[in-house]
Amino acid sequence: MPIYEYECKDCGKISEVLVFGNDEAVSCAFCNSSDLKKLMSAHSTVGSSDNRTGGTPAGCCGMPNSCGSPGSCCGG
Repeated sequence: MPIYEYECKDCGKISEVLVFGNDEAVSCAFCNSSDLKKLMSAHSTVGSSDNRTGGTPAGCCGMPNSCGSPGSCCGG
């Protein structure tokens, strides 16, 4: 159930509306007008720099800055 933002063409205020279906009639939360313009909304995401592909949290063997140097992994 998405939440959409609409700008009322009558009073100019912006309303967030939880829409249950495509054919649901929406109206302004402030003046009850049905003359609304659907707005393009930005979505919120949470980013992470973690490697979520199954690798170790640090270098290839768990040692920071160890990968890429010959013989540097696991004390070798």
